[in-house]
Formats: sequence, structure tokens, C-alpha cells
Amino acid sequence: MKKIILTSLLTSLLLSASDLQSIGVEVTYTDSNDDEKNIVIKRETPDNCKSVKFSPKNILGGNLVDEKVPQNCKKTFITYLGKISPIKFSPNIETYGEVEVLDFIDKAKDDENMLLVDSRTVDWFLESTIPSAINIPFIYLNKGQYPDDFLDALETIGVEVTKDGYDFANAKELLLFCNGVWCGQSPLSMKNLISIGYPEEKLKWYRGGIQSWLSLGLPVIKPN
Repeated sequence: MKKIILTSLLTSLLLSASDLQSIGVEVTYTDSNDDEKNIVIKRETPDNCKSVKFSPKNILGGNLVDEKVPQNCKKTFITYLGKISPIKFSPNIETYGEVEVLDFIDKAKDDENMLLVDSRTVDWFLESTIPSAINIPFIYLNKGQYPDDFLDALETIGVEVTKDGYDFANAKELLLFCNGVWCGQSPLSMKNLISIGYPEEKLKWYRGGIQSWLSLGLPVIKPN
């Protein structure tokens, strides 16, 4: 009986994940003209990409994909950059993949205590980011370097500064990301937060970041 219940639960979870990928998650954002817009976050597949044969030659050609694959079916990335991060930043911090990010975004629409945080500097954020993300640059979490921005960041994530230090009673659940598995900005954000006592169980990490997000055909936006 227990096995049947567990199997049923697993099937339900798999169907839920599949629905998120195929139906998407709708979010609202403000663009650079201060206009409110909606976007559905789901994989974008150009029509001419749907006919690409899933084969070793096409998918893993000499230049990663065969030269005959249509240009708009490909993504170009710099591969030799930064330092590769381990899969786990800390035993107490969950590492997320894209389906978990979608689930987090979906839940955060009804929960103001959940924040998707782009840890990159402002210029990177303004170029493009994941829909619904807010920008808290990793440098702003260094209290010695940017004290005013540090205090603003703490207020945003629900941390109160007291005479004895910090009060984390209302600290928000954060999902942090940056450029990719080679990017050190979100790890630095987590390191700085942990150094002041931020509860690790309230931190989540999207290790793949923007590069993995784009590689799977998921959309980005240019925020205001």
C-alpha cells in the first residue's frame, strides 16, 4: 500500500514538473519604458528547429552542433571563462536546476517572502535577466565596501539591523543566480550573507545561471 502511495505521489510530482515546462509560468514585470508587461516563461522552440533530427551528428557535431542546423536553433557561449563551481556550495544550501527555478518563480507570485535574486552587477542585470528577478549585486552585500547599499539590500531581504547585530526573524527565502557555473558572483553573495549569520536553509542557488537558462531556450527580459 505504501509503495502504491509513493508511486502515485512521484507520478504527480513528475506531471507537475512537466506541466511547468510545457505550459510555463506567467509573471509580470516593468520594462525600460515603465510599462507593465506580462511574459510566460517556457522553452521557446522556433518552428524550423522542431524538424531537427535528434542524433549524435546533429547535436554533438565538431562545433557542438552540426553546421546544417539552422542558426536560430543554436546558442553561442564563451566556454573558457571563470572558475567552475562545485555542485554544492554548502551542505545546507539546495542547488536548483531549471524546473526547480520555475517552481520557485510560480510559488513566489503568491509569496512575498520568496525572492529570485540576480547577484550580478547592474550592467549585467540591465542587459538581460530571468523574468521576475530583482537585482542585488554581490558587491552590495559587502558591508565594508558599500555600507549604504548594504543596508538597503538587508532591508530588501527582510533583515533588521539591531544594536546587537542582525535580526533574521523575517529573513526571506532567496534563490540566487549569476552568469553560469563559472561565475563567482552568486557564491560571493551567499558567502557574505552567511558571514553575517543569514540562515543557510533560507538560501537556494541556481548554479547554472543565465548561461544554462538560455541554453535551454528559456526567455530573458531587459528590466527597467
